Amino acid sequence: MQTGRVGSSRFSSLWRTASSVPLGVAAIVAIAAGLLGGCRGDQCILKVCRGKDCRCSISSCSDGAAYDTRQNRCRCLKGYLAVAGQCLTQKDANAYCGVGHHYENGGCAPDRCRPGDEIDQSTGWCVPREQVNKVATNLGVPLGAGQQLGCPAGQKLIVDGQTAACVPLSQTCARDETWTGQACAKVGACATGSIWDPTLAQCVQYAQGSGSSELVVNVSQWAYANYGPNGGSGTSSFCGAFAKRPLSFGLVEGSSAMVRISVTMSFPNGDIATGAVQTSAAFDASGNAVPQKGAGEVDKAAKEIFATLLLGGGRASAKTAGTIVKCAVVNAARPQPVPAVGGL
Repeated sequence: MQTGRVGSSRFSSLWRTASSVPLGVAAIVAIAAGLLGGCRGDQCILKVCRGKDCRCSISSCSDGAAYDTRQNRCRCLKGYLAVAGQCLTQKDANAYCGVGHHYENGGCAPDRCRPGDEIDQSTGWCVPREQVNKVATNLGVPLGAGQQLGCPAGQKLIVDGQTAACVPLSQTCARDETWTGQACAKVGACATGSIWDPTLAQCVQYAQGSGSSELVVNVSQWAYANYGPNGGSGTSSFCGAFAKRPLSFGLVEGSSAMVRISVTMSFPNGDIATGAVQTSAAFDASGNAVPQKGAGEVDKAAKEIFATLLLGGGRASAKTAGTIVKCAVVNAARPQPVPAVGGL
């Protein structure tokens, strides 16, 4: 399989080249969907065949992808990983997974620490048990012999700098997971240009060819699948990135709040690669803006997800798009002593 992606300025020259191929060597040039038969979304614009050996010379696949004539769809090139409907490098895939995670074996996996150590959500680094014990001291939680800082069942300890909180497991899902009501579960795998929409519980196509060598991205569809439907609940992958840090929202143990978030994406020139995203966050009950630190966490989460869209390139279906979603932030309980497991 040999595929490629080129700009529209090169289309005419490639067409002239393809047209000059002698029919005596069984070269057949197919243009657009009318001649390709089964090329979903007109993603292969120029297909050249020698007998049964075909390749796509021009396609509207996203950056990092190329058209596979055997499977009639875009696939990631060697060295790229299929992540969230895009084709990313290992570095970009790790960044998408966020603090405390990395991309491994087809999904976002938690970073590994020594038994008894914890991930510091403010740095992403493993914190030694001795330092976690100092956090316990800061919180006024006494630890006896054979004990370490932990949380009640159904909650997870989140270390955040010099402090910590216990949050519900529903607020700890990885970026490629959704909360089932009982546990975090990996979402369904989708083809390039499609992404799992947790509200619809299915893959939705947000990018397709336009009948030219240009990829067109339905930015509203992408926003709803990644951040949540307008007026509805935010996705686990979006909300979980900041809800696990309730102290940033000024929430003491045992308290909770519903945060209303407006996500606005803009593409002034219609170019996905130069797009921008902005957020505003307020407490749903009062309408008051969340603390600056919490607002920063919300904005960071939105930008980490948005970065994958920028890397795919293409043209936006509209110059602006957005959604307004609600995310629950819960500081479930005060960290407490639990039996130590492994380590020092």
